[in-house]
Amino acid sequence: MSRTKPLRRTAFTLPSRAARFLEFVFRRLDATGDFYPDDAMEGTVPGPEPDRVVFVGERGELSLGVRTHELSLPAFFARHRAARTARGVSWKMLPAPSASVRELPSVIAAHREDLGRCDLVVVLVGITDALRVLPTRVWEQRVRDTIAALREVVPVGAEVVIGEIPPLDNAGSLSRPARLAAGVHGRRLNARTRLVVEACPRVRAVGFPDELTRSVWRPESDEHRYRDTYKVWGGHLDAHV
Repeated sequence: MSRTKPLRRTAFTLPSRAARFLEFVFRRLDATGDFYPDDAMEGTVPGPEPDRVVFVGERGELSLGVRTHELSLPAFFARHRAARTARGVSWKMLPAPSASVRELPSVIAAHREDLGRCDLVVVLVGITDALRVLPTRVWEQRVRDTIAALREVVPVGAEVVIGEIPPLDNAGSLSRPARLAAGVHGRRLNARTRLVVEACPRVRAVGFPDELTRSVWRPESDEHRYRDTYKVWGGHLDAHV
């Protein structure tokens, strides 16, 4: 009996994962409305004693859907932070080409100089990995690897913030069954992130803002919806640093 249950669970899990992955691939191939800015992935908010902030992660969470990086999540975060602290903020993005947590340690190793001067690192990744159904054990290990890689290069005293995966239950570009399944998996990955972070000093996990989770989200290439999302999300992240 004990052997039958895992087999039964696998029989249902594998088709579900395959269906979600195929739908994700179709969305990526058919994402004709997706666009990213092509200007510099960095900026400055003028002010005294500027904080140096580096964002590491996938572009889909940082700058999808806006035509300039001045409307990206890092830029809004920087403006919120500057207004709150009355100090300047310089920010820079280090995107992972594969949009996966698997690649973050190599991205970090390739940008030791930038990270070696920062005061704060914000890690935003996971939407793509949740849709691809990355196994939770792999996610947990890669989050540990990412934190270890950062500890090797960031200055003593620098903080690390890991933004949790948004609730994919509301991703209106996917079918309802795929949304619900991806939402469940995203929450599992977030739980593993919190487990890792609990044992890491000066590292914290920050959830997605509640006010952005109240309805199905269909941006439909509408820039102002991306911009407004980044503004709220950036302020939420800053409030938890």
